[in-house]
Amino acid sequence: MKKILAALLITALALPQLAFGWGREGHQIIAAVAEDHLDETTKVMIQSLIGNNHLYSIATWADEIRNERRETAGWHYVNIPFGSEYDSVRDCALPKSCIVAKIDDFVKVLTDKNAPREDRAEALKFIVHFVGDIHQPLHAAGAAAGGNGIHVVFLGSTRCNSYGCNNLHGVWDTSMIEHTGMDRDAYVLHEQELVDSDKLARLDGGTPVQWANESVLLAQTAWVTDGTNLDDSYYRKEIMVVDRQMALAGLRLAKLLNDTIGRMTPRDFAAAPEASSDQASVAPEVPARVAAGLGNSYIKVWVNTSSSVYHCPATKWYGNTKRGEFMTQSEAQKRGFRPVGGNTCQ
Repeated sequence: MKKILAALLITALALPQLAFGWGREGHQIIAAVAEDHLDETTKVMIQSLIGNNHLYSIATWADEIRNERRETAGWHYVNIPFGSEYDSVRDCALPKSCIVAKIDDFVKVLTDKNAPREDRAEALKFIVHFVGDIHQPLHAAGAAAGGNGIHVVFLGSTRCNSYGCNNLHGVWDTSMIEHTGMDRDAYVLHEQELVDSDKLARLDGGTPVQWANESVLLAQTAWVTDGTNLDDSYYRKEIMVVDRQMALAGLRLAKLLNDTIGRMTPRDFAAAPEASSDQASVAPEVPARVAAGLGNSYIKVWVNTSSSVYHCPATKWYGNTKRGEFMTQSEAQKRGFRPVGGNTCQ
């Protein structure tokens, strides 16, 4: 029996590890940071695709469908050799492709006025996930399968579980984030404080190629040899990189969406072919009604649920009352809320 168990353990350690980028917590934190920096028009466009759901609700979808859609596995990363920069021919050749190309591909689908709405919704889900992945440094490193082949001890623990024993990639995906002890909401506040204190908003631009090149440099700096014990000094140094990368991913995701679908109108989305019956159950009625000429009804307003009035975008109390929620002007009126001063939003 002992020989069998030993053989199973050796086999498990020899199996290649799946290269997930950030864990569930990391992806949701990034999406929540992004949501805080979306323009109101962008939020309406997103709502037309995924319904009245938070952006973080779709942040891990691309990981969840990998077993059913195995062709997507190679889209989550790019293998750039240390000491070099991204080369599309070397690092992203078809048919496998890579994360750099797929972000661009899905942005094209997302902004295609003639694409079916279900295709745009899927493109949005991939973009939200991949912008997060490309900021995980080891998702740009080609060495040792992005660190999956580097077995480590993290703060004295191998943390063996159903996914195998700790490796460098897994430490960056989940272990360092979990070790902070913060839940998602607390982490998002922490990230926003980092954005403000380090003035990270000025770095919200760039391209997938630039992001990948930044990541591979960070991966090379954080690299260790097989069997390394990652002690507290490693953690304290690299958790700052983790936090900064997640903050930048959130800011850059928001800007990417603001600069693309944020410049479109619900009418653009209404022009797309009808969604399938499954998608229709998710997508709200906004686009079709806007196409019918009810544009101003679907401006996103802020409802003060204590006073039962709503505020228009760019006004003092928009999003700033102690209690409240966003909804379309049409929905607010249907629920009996009235505009401040009696003037509807235009």
